[in-house]
Amino acid sequence: MKKLFIMLFLACLASGVQAQDEKVMEQRAREMFRVISLNDPAEWKKFIKENYTKALIDKPMRAKVDGGASASSGSSQSHEGNIEGKAKMYQMLHNDFGGGKVQSIKKTGDVLDMAVQNGGMSGTFSLRFSKEKPYLIDGLGVEVGN
Repeated sequence: MKKLFIMLFLACLASGVQAQDEKVMEQRAREMFRVISLNDPAEWKKFIKENYTKALIDKPMRAKVDGGASASSGSSQSHEGNIEGKAKMYQMLHNDFGGGKVQSIKKTGDVLDMAVQNGGMSGTFSLRFSKEKPYLIDGLGVEVGN
């Protein structure tokens, strides 16, 4: 009986830790959106430096813009693998979503999806986090819809 109690206690403890971890990730995602809404490149760079893993900062990012139903109407834009490149990406996100609102946040597996809306434009930010504390952002994708 004592063994069963210890196992139940450990299961509850693990569940509580996981809920706290998810809360930290959700707070980081909400803070990212708040910072994107600011028109302040210094704040963007500060957030990136403090909240992204070094691997993500160093990774070049590409923005693919789909012009509609025709695949040939799309274009692609690359951003350097550094804080300056990420700040340029934040400028694009600010232009589209600055002043918008978070509609929902849902964690599925190791991805946290944050649905946002600004006027008639909506999008989903898909974030991956490092596996260990402090759960820095280790991957980011944004899908824009109308």
